[in-house]
Amino acid sequence: MAVRKPEWAQAVDTSANLYLVDKNFYRSAALRPQDIKTLNQLGIRTVVNLRSFHSDDGLLKDTGIKAVHVGINTWEINDQNVIDALRAIRAGAKEGPVLLHCWHGADRTGLVTAMYRVVFQDWSKQKALEELTDGGYGYHSLWKNIPKYMDAVDIEKIRAGVESNG
Repeated sequence: MAVRKPEWAQAVDTSANLYLVDKNFYRSAALRPQDIKTLNQLGIRTVVNLRSFHSDDGLLKDTGIKAVHVGINTWEINDQNVIDALRAIRAGAKEGPVLLHCWHGADRTGLVTAMYRVVFQDWSKQKALEELTDGGYGYHSLWKNIPKYMDAVDIEKIRAGVESNG
């Protein structure tokens, strides 16, 4: 792997695929019980889970960390999935740092993080896609729909959807 670009998310705990994207936004693989201590140390107040069939409710019960579920099927990502996930990140960030995860923290998490970069940080689609695929998060190239989605997505439509209340 090439040297990581300094603008890419910064490693916090690579065993958990945990990276700092910006001051109030982290990304990782699925949570493990031993990760709760780290989340508390980082001040994480909200966890946004993109896994369709798994919840963090039990793991986060009585931790003071809010669990938000935005289930996305990797094979059928659509605009509403992305809008819902970006809204959840932005809403959670009003309370403090947010962690976004799926199973591996690579594909769904990578796409939503890339869209975060484009929508909120004004990155180009290409720059965000390069971080998604080459950033060392474990992107699985079999998900050819993810780069296709990034290439075709209407950023202004996503931005408007995140801004709206519906």
